[in-house]
Amino acid sequence: MNRLFSGVGNGFAEIWGHKLRSLLTVSCVMLGVASMVLTTGFMEGFFKNWEDSLQDQGGVEKIFVTAQGVKERQEPFAAVSPGLTLADARALRALVPQIGVISPEIDAARPRLARKGKTFEGRRGARVMGVTNAILEINRYEVATGRAFSELDLADDSEVILIGSKIRETLFAPGEEPLGAFIDFNNRPFRVIGVLRKYERLWGDYNTLDWKNEICFVPVTTMATKIQRSDRLSFLNFKAVDISLLREAVDAGANVLAQQHRGIIDFSVRTNEEQLASFASTKASFVIGGSAIAGVSLLVSGIGIMNLMLASINERVREIGIRKAVGATPFNIFSQFVAEAVTLSLLGGTAGVAVAVGLIKVLATTLPPGSTPLLSPSAFVVGFFFSVAAGVMAGIYPAIQAAKLDPIEALRYE
Repeated sequence: MNRLFSGVGNGFAEIWGHKLRSLLTVSCVMLGVASMVLTTGFMEGFFKNWEDSLQDQGGVEKIFVTAQGVKERQEPFAAVSPGLTLADARALRALVPQIGVISPEIDAARPRLARKGKTFEGRRGARVMGVTNAILEINRYEVATGRAFSELDLADDSEVILIGSKIRETLFAPGEEPLGAFIDFNNRPFRVIGVLRKYERLWGDYNTLDWKNEICFVPVTTMATKIQRSDRLSFLNFKAVDISLLREAVDAGANVLAQQHRGIIDFSVRTNEEQLASFASTKASFVIGGSAIAGVSLLVSGIGIMNLMLASINERVREIGIRKAVGATPFNIFSQFVAEAVTLSLLGGTAGVAVAVGLIKVLATTLPPGSTPLLSPSAFVVGFFFSVAAGVMAGIYPAIQAAKLDPIEALRYE
């Protein structure tokens, strides 16, 4: 332990004695660690946004069922293909215990929303869906004011509507209370019973969650009987009770639907697993690329430390000879020089982390929202580890050279 503290002390003395040379060496380590932490921060920020986006679409547990044309071998039965219906939703709810939430959904064709001479256009136009309250859980919507649908709304095909925040902003004056007011949906008056929470995740000036603000919900039964006049669904989405039951829920759901459709496969069942696999693969590529960049920076810093230590040995040959003459062992000399190298690298690592934290905070205020790096504790740990590793690896060779010096030759050295 005394040798360690002695080596650390000598390391600081060496830095103070050769300020410029030591500053350049420490700067190499600082830049290497800062680049690693900053690169990791950008990756963490990017993938955090990706994960949040996936969660907003229902997460990994969500299972998508969509209608599709029958395959070639079943073309003779295309005329009797029933498509997805409310009866399918009832069958899945009754027969598949692995399913927790089921959301039958009907997308209105060419919907028109208007009120007191104002018409909602939006970036993508109006979107009105016939749903049950399950859509709130499956696609992670929240009712900010008002209420969701009641059992009576669904049973009586009530003409009530939940509106997104953009619809409220467009069709209602600031401060005007929307609850209880009426909106014309395809020339039918629908009473507003709730307003959805405003969603925002900016990528520059663009809100990637505007699609959640530009939507309206009416009871699926109302949409089927009064608007579409058919119970055929646009989507039939559901969630597994638990992620561990996902494949069971997919297989059981597909079997029940095939039974319901008398063997006609006019639907497809898919999950977010492909997106998740793509995400994992992309993240691995980013991690490897970022690590390579940081590794090169740390390699350069290691070369700088080794250069400084070799120069230090040439200047301290007589000192090494005197220490050996008074009883210092080769291991004493070796451990001292390794400790000095580690001290240099740790100073650089600490400075690198501090610089990276400062840069991340500055970038958070200057870069567009959604593209800023995140502070990653794991990156700090890895940065310190690599800085120590760089110091040890760079200090071993000079330390061996110092330990091998012959004390008599060292004392004669001028």
